[in-house]
Amino acid sequence: MKHSDIWDTLPFACILSDIKGSVIDINSAGEVFLNIARNTILMKPIQQYLRVDFDLLGCFQNFPNSASRSKFKDISITVNATTIITDLWIVLLNNEFLLVFHPTDDNSLNNVLLTESASRSVVGMAEMLAHEIKNPIAGIISAAQLLEMTLSSDDRKLTKLIKDETKRILDLVKQFDKFGDLRKPELKAVNIHHVIKKSIKVCKISLIKNVLIEENYDPSLPDIFVDQIQLEQVFVNLIENSINALKDHHNGKITFRTFYEKGLFLKTEEGVKNELPLHIQIEDNGSGIPESLIDKIFDPFITGSVNGTGLGLSLVSKIILSHNGLIKCSRIKDLTIFRISLPII
Repeated sequence: MKHSDIWDTLPFACILSDIKGSVIDINSAGEVFLNIARNTILMKPIQQYLRVDFDLLGCFQNFPNSASRSKFKDISITVNATTIITDLWIVLLNNEFLLVFHPTDDNSLNNVLLTESASRSVVGMAEMLAHEIKNPIAGIISAAQLLEMTLSSDDRKLTKLIKDETKRILDLVKQFDKFGDLRKPELKAVNIHHVIKKSIKVCKISLIKNVLIEENYDPSLPDIFVDQIQLEQVFVNLIENSINALKDHHNGKITFRTFYEKGLFLKTEEGVKNELPLHIQIEDNGSGIPESLIDKIFDPFITGSVNGTGLGLSLVSKIILSHNGLIKCSRIKDLTIFRISLPII
């Protein structure tokens, strides 16, 4: 088989470019990816046919001398006015650059926009419900307490039931209240590992014996500007979800990983493009989220738990978005993975 035959049978879109960004060659999958014929694009500037969310030519000019390849995760590429989320490998071959594109299964950018829209839409409803429910609940609790004073010990079991159930309703209302809290995060420089460790300490009270928490951190990560209280709430929520998924698992494990990886960008509400190079992954080998819910798991009232309200992960998404970050959920083999990506500036 000739080299040209192998080149055209590769399943991934491949483009060969010189250091100035002129296209030297493109394989058949690349022609399909860009919807363009090889003869049309040869020796033309690559930026004329696709736009990436980082300085591609600058990357060529400053390509690491110590490495022959670099990988960029979940970058957004615009082709023919369509934005695609893809992984990109850049390989240096004899002073030429091979670009290999591998689109991800889910369109992260669309998921972000849908999640942000869903979180905002629930805020108004949350404020209304919290206000309307609190007043009658307070009246019910007061009435139950007065009634309890006149009852026998056996009958007080009923008033205790009333108080317990109203407390459960109030706990639910508190979750709605959090959605109604539109204050911006109070950003301070903190070490992400300090926040994670504190969250784990809070959750260890409810940790079941068969669950192990493993921590795998990159100690070189810089401090980031976040609202520590809000971020602790995110991690506590995710840990408790994992614990719930592992309750019937004999060898349950929750793994925290942190790492630095460039290549992911997100535009803020003000139109500023932020890079999100700091990543936190929370993995568990529990029962997992049903495949049908993976793309909707951050929407309000969507839950894979029998007794869940579907508000916890929506609140998590709301907090991460308010930090100009991104959260994704995926299922790989027997692992459920939540990946949070945050800016460092």
